[in-house]
Amino acid sequence: MRRFFFPAFLVMLLSFWVPGDAFAFRCGTRLVNIGDATWEILRKCGPPTWQDAWEEDRIDRAFGYSYPDDSGTYGTRVPTAVVVRVIIEEWTYNLGPSQFIRILRFENNRLASIETGEYGY
Repeated sequence: MRRFFFPAFLVMLLSFWVPGDAFAFRCGTRLVNIGDATWEILRKCGPPTWQDAWEEDRIDRAFGYSYPDDSGTYGTRVPTAVVVRVIIEEWTYNLGPSQFIRILRFENNRLASIETGEYGY
């Protein structure tokens, strides 16, 4: 029973392993990763098939100056709400009928996500 358990456990464990480049895709021989800048993507893949851009206002929490707490020390920092403007861009790459369409979403000129669409045309 032990001879069967270890290999079966190893196979099960390896089936859940996700490679490090699971959130990346290739443009030819070049790898595009989350966090890449827009100019890097243009250099690696060329111009996109379709491009869209807009701005969003998001509420973020920022910590201001330290205020004295009950003991008289300046250790307490009061959070405040801050509106942050984020520039969103979506680039669509049609890689042909034998590959999936890739949708790249940038936030402030950094790649934030890679989505896979239907087959290209």
